[in-house]
Amino acid sequence: MIQSSAPTRIDLAGGTLDIWPLYITLGFPPTLNAAIDLYAQVTLKPRRDRKVVVESRDLNLRETFTSIDSLPDRHPLELILLALQFYRPPKGLEIVTECQAPPGSGIGGSSALNIALQGALNRFTGNRYKKKDLVPIAKNIETQVLRTPTGWQDYFPALQGGVLSIQGSTLGMQAESLPVAPESLNDRVVLCYTGIPHHSGINNWEVLKSALDGDKKVLRHLDAIKEATLGMETALRAGRLNEMAGWLGDEWKARKKLAPLICPPQMEVLIRSAKRAGAQAAKACGAGGGGCVMLWVEEGKKEKVADTLKQNGGRVLPFRFVSRGLKVKSSG
Repeated sequence: MIQSSAPTRIDLAGGTLDIWPLYITLGFPPTLNAAIDLYAQVTLKPRRDRKVVVESRDLNLRETFTSIDSLPDRHPLELILLALQFYRPPKGLEIVTECQAPPGSGIGGSSALNIALQGALNRFTGNRYKKKDLVPIAKNIETQVLRTPTGWQDYFPALQGGVLSIQGSTLGMQAESLPVAPESLNDRVVLCYTGIPHHSGINNWEVLKSALDGDKKVLRHLDAIKEATLGMETALRAGRLNEMAGWLGDEWKARKKLAPLICPPQMEVLIRSAKRAGAQAAKACGAGGGGCVMLWVEEGKKEKVADTLKQNGGRVLPFRFVSRGLKVKSSG
């Protein structure tokens, strides 16, 4: 039996800038995020026959296929099935997946599950690929499922954990661990699920197309996101956490101008109530339009902010920032 797990993440700044070729045309800006201890988990067991049994506990769905060759092209479990078709295990197996992140939360649950799946299948088929190769494999498989441009950022915290700066170059994309102890952020961040699964408040394809077409308004907002992200990266490298709220607020202001649908009314209500209780800044997680909102709070105000969010209909998610990434273990 093989068990693997990978952490989800909170994106701090620079989302959207990690989409090819935006990061090239914008001068290779960073995207910042941090891994959290809400994990995606995969359990894989070999079978004596050629059957493939796939169960998603999040979707409450279990399917049995006669063999790898019988897997359909389109299916609710397509992400898992495409990974199976890529690795083509030589014998039958059972896969069970689940994620601790709420559905549509915007904290990278599907990408963490994807990385956990790559880790398990790579181990099962003899570790044909190096750890660093799992990121492009996962990204390309997820792009096949979503059929829309996707960024790089979600896969790196799932793979390596910690507080990261993800940055492209002419040679490709890489992630650098920032000199920030993950636990130093725990008392300053509240993560709240709005109760509304996100419906992608930002349309990556429309933003990408507009930017490449030279839309000055879109480029101006992207530049503002870039500048806020660079400022936040400098503050994190220097350990100046007191500057985080300012940069987070600037990034969110520019992001709302880029994609007004990213902040639905329920999220706005939660943010306003939290700020009255001691939150200094906030932003939607991931594509927004619902899902989770993260809030940067004053020292000593985390509990008060959390209570206020609950009173206003939010679901506060208990979590901690973590330095661990993908873990794969075999037994039996």
